[in-house]
Amino acid sequence: MKTEISVEEQNKLTVERFYEEVFNQGHEEVLDEIISPDYIDYGHNPPGRGVQGAKQDYRGATAIFSNTHYTIDELIATDDRVIARWTGTYTHSGDFAGIRATGQKVSMTGISIYKIANGKLVETRNAVNWMGLLQQLGAIQG
Repeated sequence: MKTEISVEEQNKLTVERFYEEVFNQGHEEVLDEIISPDYIDYGHNPPGRGVQGAKQDYRGATAIFSNTHYTIDELIATDDRVIARWTGTYTHSGDFAGIRATGQKVSMTGISIYKIANGKLVETRNAVNWMGLLQQLGAIQG
């Protein structure tokens, strides 16, 4: 007997692919499959738009922070939204916020809210602990 999964579960799988296949495994081409042409990422300034914007954001982030690994600490889905509470670990390998690359291993936590339509991400909004990251890099005192 085949069991159908709910839209919410399908949406969670899309978000999991974003973290696991794109960031953890480095498969940028997966963005072509999971990002809508109408996508807007409000976590960047200016916001990333569409598949090309998502790829530019990805390349920019991985140029600054390599050896990226995300752990999804909590994943909640309702209707067309998925909320991910995550922890990222990285190597600071490029200049960031006026701080030259240190080679230091750092971590960051955040919460991202995704809007999904037809199995593709159409919107991202992030709340990230930048203060903790800047403290780890020695840019500010805690």
